[in-house]
Amino acid sequence: MKKILYFILAIITLAYVGVLCYANIATNEPTWIYYIELYGGLVIALAYAAINFFGSPLKIVLFILLVLAVVVLVLTIFIPEFFRELFGIVA
Repeated sequence: MKKILYFILAIITLAYVGVLCYANIATNEPTWIYYIELYGGLVIALAYAAINFFGSPLKIVLFILLVLAVVVLVLTIFIPEFFRELFGIVA
């Protein structure tokens, strides 16, 4: 049962990173406090997910998806205009 809960939390971590990507696209200019909250949660989530993803092939695939989601998150931080245009979001 404990492994199932950890697996569900790992999936929620993927969703959390997706929400962070959207927050980067939708906001204009966040403050330094926002960056601390953003990266602090990301580091914790990535470390937690990395520990729980190793073991089965499905978990390894989900870990790779998490790494790709983090790459998209970093891209949305540095080039949010591209993603706003891509998804038609008006700033």
